[in-house]
Amino acid sequence: MKLIQLVRLFLIIIAASFTLNADDQLRFEKAEENKQMALMFFEKLLADPEALKPIFHKDFTFTYMGKIPDTLVPYGVPYDSESLFTEWLAHIPKVLPFGIELKTTDIIADENGVAVRQKGKAKGKYGPYNNDYSWLFKFKEGKILSVEEFNSDYLVAKSLYGRNLIPFSP
Repeated sequence: MKLIQLVRLFLIIIAASFTLNADDQLRFEKAEENKQMALMFFEKLLADPEALKPIFHKDFTFTYMGKIPDTLVPYGVPYDSESLFTEWLAHIPKVLPFGIELKTTDIIADENGVAVRQKGKAKGKYGPYNNDYSWLFKFKEGKILSVEEFNSDYLVAKSLYGRNLIPFSP
């Protein structure tokens, strides 16, 4: 009788390990899908932005997280998929007339999101613009729900808008 109980316990443990491995495999596959969508975002954003519409969730938002007063890109204002194209993307050629090269240096993905680090290289309207970027992607229902962009406010203000930031003195 004890032998039968040991065999049952052994079979339960094996079945549970297969279930955990299957769950891990599904999470890995979802993370890989999210990673590929994030990379597609960068590939198409400036070259063919309309190609991104099918991978945007219906509640998609894009938010630039820089704090630069009196610029074309207000801090923390989320753009939906339409205003991303008509408002945010429309200002890029004005401040980066020669384009920008973005090189991905790090990427971390899971089933809910992706974090991307990039090195940017460009000539801004007012000087060299070699900024570092961090991007945070969130996903819902297999599509990109939100993207937040982080970079050096100082470099944006100086090289793209010709502003010198001065310390505040009360």
